[in-house]
Amino acid sequence: MDEDDDFDFSDPDLDDLPANALHQLETTALLSTQHPVQSLAAGPDSDYGDDEGDTVINLDDETEAPQALPVAPPRYAPQQYPARQQHGNNNGYAGSMELEPPRKSQADPDSLLGRIKKLEQEKHRLNRELQDEKTRNLSKTGEVDTVRRRFDAATKENDRRMLALQQSHNEQLTKQKQELDKIRREREQAQTEHLFMGHDLSRDALHPKQPARRPGTRAGAIATRPKPTVSPSGTPRRGQKNLPLRDGFEDDDVIMASPSKKKDKAGVPAATPKQASKRKRLVGNDSPIQALQLSEPRERPQLPQEVSLAESLAESEGTAEPSIPTNFGLEREDKRFILLHRLINKKSPNRKDRLLEALSTFSFPSQPDKKLSSIVYDILSSCANEPSAYALAARIGFTFLGIWEQCLIESYYAPLKLVVDAFAWVLSCSSFATAIAVTERAIPIIINTIELVSEPVTRLAKSKQLFAVDFKHVFNAIDIPECLELLYTLATSCINKPKVLAKFWRQVGLEFVVRLLHRYQPISYIQLMLRILGTSALKETLGPITPSDPEDPLHLKQQQQMEDSLIERLTWLLKETPEPLPDPNDAKMKAPPYSPKQLLDLRLQVLALLTRFSIHPKGSERLMTHRFCIARLIVFLDSSITALYASPLHPTTQDLTISAINTTMRLIAHLAQRHPEINLQSKMGVVSGGGHKYLVALTRLAFSDALVLERGVEEDVVVAAHGILDAGLSLEEGEGLVRVFSSGGSG
Repeated sequence: MDEDDDFDFSDPDLDDLPANALHQLETTALLSTQHPVQSLAAGPDSDYGDDEGDTVINLDDETEAPQALPVAPPRYAPQQYPARQQHGNNNGYAGSMELEPPRKSQADPDSLLGRIKKLEQEKHRLNRELQDEKTRNLSKTGEVDTVRRRFDAATKENDRRMLALQQSHNEQLTKQKQELDKIRREREQAQTEHLFMGHDLSRDALHPKQPARRPGTRAGAIATRPKPTVSPSGTPRRGQKNLPLRDGFEDDDVIMASPSKKKDKAGVPAATPKQASKRKRLVGNDSPIQALQLSEPRERPQLPQEVSLAESLAESEGTAEPSIPTNFGLEREDKRFILLHRLINKKSPNRKDRLLEALSTFSFPSQPDKKLSSIVYDILSSCANEPSAYALAARIGFTFLGIWEQCLIESYYAPLKLVVDAFAWVLSCSSFATAIAVTERAIPIIINTIELVSEPVTRLAKSKQLFAVDFKHVFNAIDIPECLELLYTLATSCINKPKVLAKFWRQVGLEFVVRLLHRYQPISYIQLMLRILGTSALKETLGPITPSDPEDPLHLKQQQQMEDSLIERLTWLLKETPEPLPDPNDAKMKAPPYSPKQLLDLRLQVLALLTRFSIHPKGSERLMTHRFCIARLIVFLDSSITALYASPLHPTTQDLTISAINTTMRLIAHLAQRHPEINLQSKMGVVSGGGHKYLVALTRLAFSDALVLERGVEEDVVVAAHGILDAGLSLEEGEGLVRVFSSGGSG
């Protein structure tokens, strides 16, 4: 049995029970299941014992007083019940069990009545509290409604005031625009009058007024010639005027006709009489404003030649003024007009519309009513006061940069190709000074645009998530090669100004450069980035420059770390194979791998960049002391020589492979000559089998006859390989190599 059993009976206990104990228990259990019979006169049984003085209270009745109901006494006499005795094992009764009478109810009627009254009072109290809560709730609801109505009224009043302020603001804005338009028109009118006056002055200088002719000239001779005596009987001459017509009419009634024969022809109207004092306009100057000929070539007629011609004519007549200037700013204005003329005729990238016409189809989401072309026109209308064509070009460049930057801010990429093309056109039509002027503002804009594509390519190309709709939209709207070409143009414009170029590379971050050299980037992006990096080979730095203060003690260390990371990435391209970028617009089309020719072109460009880095002593030192640079160059040299035998006389890669061998060996020899204190062979321990590849590559070149497979290997490359072997090998090792290549043939 369980220790937790309720009955602790044992076998000895059961044996000690009297013989009739079981019978009494059965009788008692049977009687307890029977209902007692109540008399008709008796009321319902009371659970509280005798009915003397007992009353039953109806708790549901709140109005009537409690009434006492009679309670019948129990029908059966008290009986003896077995007393339960606990023992250790909970299995039975102890010894002889005595029956005890049932206990009388211990309920006290007075206490029950008191308790019931308390409950009634509690009930009434709760009802009162409930009613009070309902009243307070209604009061709160009314207050909330009042507050809500006041809030709604205040909101409507605020909206009304805001609307009134907005209308007032719009009216003031309209009034100010009208005033600005009026001022602009007045200014344009003043500029036009100024141009008229300047043109008149220049015309007077080019074509001075003819002075009155002196006696002796033809006009003077005619004026001083004595009048001939007219014979009254002679026939009047044809050229005489004011003679009567002799046709029977009075002379005053006849209108004299013009003696010109041309105007006697039919259909020619009579000429309007002109004032005698009005100055005639010269034939070559029909308009006081110089005409803008849209189809005019770049080389325009030289106005100073006309000036010299006018001076020579005036000197022949003795009226020349030696103090007249030879130009009046017309040449300067011509250069500005030429730039504006080219901008107006600039074609869009689709070669169908003009650039400004194509820009009229776009507008910023924040200003849907204003076209992008209107922004350009507004800037051009205020460029009349620019002092030179250089200033005008810079102003136009900043205009397109502002539109470009606003497109990035509003994530509005649709017009970016047009804006980038326009900015590139401005740089191509102007001097280096214009490019230098806009470089500082243009670099962050160009880099942010490129990273919209390059960063997702590096992050998502491996996971094949480039086919998302949002990336397709950005990829199709941005021309990354064009942006990189712009960056290259700006860098080359600063090449002759080291300080400006250093400032350029402080704005270009290392993370941006390394990301574009990643193997998941298209090979065209990598090649363009290598071209841009070619301008970073300065006397003291390579690649991007840390923006920290040069006086900072950590500046030099940070710069060295950046240069080491760049060299690490560049030398890794000699071994790493870039993967082509899949077309984001076609998820099913798999991009073909790059050809061996494309990979060799890329690696030749890397070698050219490393060679450019090694020109300055600082750069050669960084390459020579780098942990992996020399080892990877020799490994690449060994793999290039092996490729000559793996694909003999390959028609597309043979010449490129030979060029790679020559370039790599020259670079290694140059670094070894610059830093003879560093043992090249000691650098080979960072790669597996480096020492073996070092010996095989150099001995193949040192004993090469440049015949057939090795045709094209230059003699100075062979000599350089011999020199490095002689400096790094012992006498015994050299004799062993000579015995191996005793035939003199290629390895």
